[in-house]
This record gives sequence, C-alpha cells and structure tokens, in this order.
Amino acid sequence: MNQKPTRFISCTTSVALALVLMLTSGLSHAAASSPAPSASSDSSTAPSTIAPQPQTSANPAVGSGNKPARKIYTGWIPYYSVRASVARSIAYQEMMSEVSPFWYSLTSSKTIKNQFTSANPSLKMAEQVQLLRSQGLKILPAITDGTKKLVLSGYLGKEGTRKEVVTAITNLVVNNNFDGIDLDLEGFAFVDGSSSWNKTKPLWTEFIKELSASLHSQEKLLSVTTPVVFDPASGRKGSYHVYNWAGIAPYIDRLRIMTYDFSVGKPGPIGPLEWSESALKYAISVLPASKVWVGIPGYGRDWITKVEGSCPKNVANLIKAGTKAAVFDAAKGSDLALAYGATPVYDGVRGEATFTYQKTYNGENDAGEPVSCTATRVAWYQDKRAYLARAEFVTKYRIGGLAQWTLSQASPESIDALLEYARTIGPDEVVAKISSKEITSQYGETKRLEALFALKDKSPIENLDVVFQFRRSEQDSWSDLTKVQTGRDGLAQVDLLVGGALKFRAITEETWERLASQTEIGTLKVTRSLSISAPTHGKVGAALEILAQVTPREGEVTLQVRRGGAWQDLDAGEVSPLNGGHLFLVYPKAQGFETFRVTVAASEKYNGSEGEPFTVLIR
Repeated sequence: MNQKPTRFISCTTSVALALVLMLTSGLSHAAASSPAPSASSDSSTAPSTIAPQPQTSANPAVGSGNKPARKIYTGWIPYYSVRASVARSIAYQEMMSEVSPFWYSLTSSKTIKNQFTSANPSLKMAEQVQLLRSQGLKILPAITDGTKKLVLSGYLGKEGTRKEVVTAITNLVVNNNFDGIDLDLEGFAFVDGSSSWNKTKPLWTEFIKELSASLHSQEKLLSVTTPVVFDPASGRKGSYHVYNWAGIAPYIDRLRIMTYDFSVGKPGPIGPLEWSESALKYAISVLPASKVWVGIPGYGRDWITKVEGSCPKNVANLIKAGTKAAVFDAAKGSDLALAYGATPVYDGVRGEATFTYQKTYNGENDAGEPVSCTATRVAWYQDKRAYLARAEFVTKYRIGGLAQWTLSQASPESIDALLEYARTIGPDEVVAKISSKEITSQYGETKRLEALFALKDKSPIENLDVVFQFRRSEQDSWSDLTKVQTGRDGLAQVDLLVGGALKFRAITEETWERLASQTEIGTLKVTRSLSISAPTHGKVGAALEILAQVTPREGEVTLQVRRGGAWQDLDAGEVSPLNGGHLFLVYPKAQGFETFRVTVAASEKYNGSEGEPFTVLIR
C-alpha cells in the first residue's frame, strides 16, 4: 500500500476551465511525498488566475428539480498537481462542501514543512485558497508524517512532545484561518511496522483526543484519513488496527477510509467492493455514518505477468514479470485498452474494469543486435460504473460520501455520473416562514407563535421536528424555547405567556431527507398593563391625587392634560419597583372640566402606551 508512484501524464479533469495537461502522480498518500514535478510541468501556458468558463456537457447545468445535489464528493489536491485539481473542485462544487489541499508534512514535534511552497507551483497558495473559498468550499489541508521510522510515535509517547505536535497543528490551522485539518499520518501503518502497533495505538488515541479538544475550542474540524480497519471480532487480516477507529470515534468530525491499494504486488482490483464495504460497515458501527467517507482511486495499475523473447537493453531491466506495476490515470484506461486492441471488462463482483493486452518492445541488445520481446500486461482501474457502485454506499448506509485520491484524476464521465447521482439523492429544500413577522401583546397575555414548513412545490411537511428559539434585546445568542412537530398542514405552533419583548424564529436541523431550514426573524412586542386611580371632581387650588400603576413594575410614566386640542405634559416620573405605582399631585387653577391621560414611555423591553383619557370636574 505504501508504494512510490510512477509518474504519468493525466488528462485535464474539467472543461469548466481552460487548462493545460499536466504531469501528476497517484496512489497512496504517503507516496505523495516523493519529489514533485517542477512548476513548468504543472502548466506552461495556463494563465496566472483561473476563471470559470461557460458550461459544457462535462459540467451540466443544475437540473430544474426541487432538490439540490447532495454534497457527496471531496478529495485531495496534491501540491504537484494543482491546476487540474482546483479546476475540478470549481467545476463540481455543486456536490462538494470541502476539499483537502495536500500541502503539509510534519517533520518534527514543532515543525511543519510546507510542501506546496517547496514545489514552486505556478498557482500560488493564496490564489488557490481564494478560488476554493469563492466556491463556498471549506479548506481542510492534509498533513502527512514526514518523520523517520518510530519518530512520531515517540513524540506521541511523551506528554511534552505530544502537546507540541498538537500546538503546531492547531497554530497552523488557526493562523491560516483554515476550516480544519485532515490528518494523513500513514507512518504508523507503513514505516513503523505492525510490531509497533499495540504500543502506538493508545498513544495515537490520546493524541487525537487532545488535538480534537484544541481544534474544537477554536471551532475547527478534525478529519482523519487512514487505511482500512476491520471489525476485530471478524479476525480478518489486513486490518490497520493501530488507528483505533472505535477509540477515536468520539473526537473526530470525519473519517476518510483509504479503500484502495488492495492489489499492489500482484494483478488485481485496486479497491474491490466487498473489501471496501467490510471496512465501511465496521466504521459506521463505531461512528455516525454521516462522518464516514469512502475512498475512491483516480488511478489504475498495469502489471507485467509474462515476457516472451529478448528485450532491448534500454528496457531489459524494466520489462520483467512481477516488476512493480505501472500507474495510469483512470481517465486513460479505455484509451490504453483501445490502443492495444483490448476491450475492458467490468467485473461486477469486484466493481472494477480490467483488461489484458500484449505490448512489444523492439531494439538492440548489448551486442548491437536487433531483438524483440512481448510482454503480457494486466490492467485494473475504476471507471464510471465503478464510481456509481461506490456511490450506492452513500444511499445504502447514509454515509458522508466519497473521497477521491486525487481530484486531478479519473475521467470527467465518471465524475459527471457522480454529479447526476448526487442530484437524484439530494435532500429536499425546506421553505420555512413565520406567520407574523411582528406580534403585539399585552403583558401577561398568551400569544401563539406559528411557523409554516413546506417543500419548494408548497407541499406541507408533516411531523417535522421544529425548534422555536428566542433572543432578548440584551442577548447575543439564541436560546431554545421548545421543540414541537408540524401538523398535516405543515404548521408548527407554540403558545407563549408573554413577559417581555423578544425576537423569535423557528429552525429545523439537517437530516438525510431534508436540508436545515430557518424562518425569518420575528419580533414580539409587549405593552405593559396600566391602571389609573383618579377622583371625578376636585377644588381649585386643592391637590388632585392621580395614581398610575404599571405592570410589570418598571418604566417612566407621564401625566398629560388636553389643552387647545393637544396634549401637554404636566409631570413625569419612574414607577416604584415595590408596587409599580407613581403618584401625581395636580393643583387646578380654574373651574371647569380638565381632561387628563397617562402615558408609559417605550423601552428596549416594552412598547410605549397611552392610557384612556379621563375627565375631572373642578369647582
């Protein structure tokens, strides 16, 4: 599984952008740390910025249905194959929510190497980040283990150096404002050797726990990428149990399974269905299915199984049965078969395409004599049918989706098929509306809050869990009021005993079937209860006692008199917090009828209000 990749020429992965073919490599992530091609091989003629181009059949327009595509696709953008990977991310962002640029390598407990910068690519990191974020994509850069054998496990075994690793990774994420990190630390599995796993396993688990706490305190995500792990009870061989899925499950936000590299030394499928599904089933037994992502390879392998004749000196050491398999972009699989007169056959059990062909090599031997040999070669790769077979895992188990190594590989036809599939399983969009945006109520009165939930075609949604939330003027965050369910008419209701002004809304959480929704924000305004005690008559020069009482017991009251068709202020004051009352004393100066009223000033919590006018006869 930890094989160094053979470089090959990949095809462009998106017609949404005008890009040049580039040199890239595939295979296991650990192998990606091999020297990258120079910047010129990434793109010799491409512009310094990438801009979306008009859509073509390889990037079809969004359908007219009510469902958006489900976000089932993600993958890695290697530092040595930037433009094609970024192009694909932009072209297919409709079914993507995040990407993982393959940028960083941990080289000591405190040091993280920026492989992207050292590769000197033509597209700068800042440009890449800007392009990806412009598509609404979260960025979770991948970080590999760049230390030597047993060094990182040694760091994790000491509290001090383990904390240094946690701090270094957290600072990397926070200082660059990334959305999180994808740990791709394969040294445990490949370099350290299986004899070290039992010792490393608890250290790894403690490290994940501490890193999770550090990242989550900064509201950052933790993704972990590992080779396959199988249920320990099954006794199945080939399980990389050092990664302890059950132990790290409470702490991680993503688990990406490297369900590829099943066959390396001998011809066979890259990631057969049953093998992949077995690891997947164990993963969802210890983690929420929505956190699990199944790996899909964008590459194929081509093995030599037989050589007849005498090979020329320039290839004699390479063309031998059993030598390391060649690697090719899966997008080139059918072209490779066609070039040698072979027909790919799809193996429905393994879920991959394969073909056998002969290739002849002509030249001279060491003596300068003409020689020739013919090699029988066997190729395996995943095509459109293979990708769709793995997409079925998404619906069957309701997992997060598929993670591709790498995003620059595989045919547009295969990725188009995933997009169309993502559209067919897209969650329903929920339209949420409150019945009234502004409600006025008397203090102590019961008011009903209502919200309507329907699909885009206006069909009401029944039995939908709805949370009503509120926020007072002095609060910055929302608090839950209560949870209810919608009726057959899609209406959610809650009766609220009114005590003060507040903002309110109703929300629903995202489920497999439906997207999250939120109503607009409504305002509940409250009018205080006001009572007046006043005499019906009085004498000139004698005090009139007018008592205003307010419930709740707070606020400023003003006594007004009507003169010349207008209200004039006579006196004002705060009500007593003990009984909510304020006593006005008025000394009439002339006989006749005087008309008064009391008003209550508006505040952040309550509406202003006006009491009913009352008349006093002055003798």
